[in-house]
Amino acid sequence: MKTTFNISCALLSLGAVVFDSRADVTHPTFEFRVFESGLASGGEACNFGSVTQISATEWFFQGLHANTTGTSMSWAYLVDPDPFITGTFSLTNETLLAKAYVVDFSLPISPAIAQSTVSGQMSGTLTDSNGSGSASMTSTNGGAVYTALADGMFVQSLMSNANQTVSSPFGTTSFSGGSFGQGLPPLAGPAINSTIGIRYSFTLSAGDSVSFSSIFVANPVPTPTALVMGLFSGLAARRGRRRSC
Repeated sequence: MKTTFNISCALLSLGAVVFDSRADVTHPTFEFRVFESGLASGGEACNFGSVTQISATEWFFQGLHANTTGTSMSWAYLVDPDPFITGTFSLTNETLLAKAYVVDFSLPISPAIAQSTVSGQMSGTLTDSNGSGSASMTSTNGGAVYTALADGMFVQSLMSNANQTVSSPFGTTSFSGGSFGQGLPPLAGPAINSTIGIRYSFTLSAGDSVSFSSIFVANPVPTPTALVMGLFSGLAARRGRRRSC
């Protein structure tokens, strides 16, 4: 079972554990899409950066993307189609007007999950990048900044009615968006057939930057058959140890 872990430590350690991948192994199609004022841009994350295989099922994507409408962004994400998504992305509004953004990250999963438990968390920073003396990041129309998705549908959300501000030239403020599914009992999730994802929805002031660190994990719930098989395996292992004594 996967558990939520410290995002910063996980990403900083990636350079030391690169998996020796085979040439015939292909990375998952990890995609992002940016919507601003009805205009969409984005695509496969590796098209704007690099992808490195970290383990048999884990991949690290990092890159940069700037469009012609005055938005630039960067990302560093560790993903696993088994599945989880964790990482950081930063976005700068380089225009003279505030903009409402929706940024979707989507990952195909394998295998499908008949019944899941889910967990997630998020945090971030807001920066007055143009030195105007103020910056703001708010929820768009009072919605949630972070939404976990399964097959494109709502699972859980965090940071509704957000209103983060900075009031000093080139100042920065940090914020916590909260978490879900990290206690006991586990938080029940949906069946997941094809994808998991994280959606960010926010309005950012002109000339300023915001950065989000987050995670979304889905774990399959063992079927009764799998539980019985696990019990028999455990009993067989115990008998084997007793005979060897």
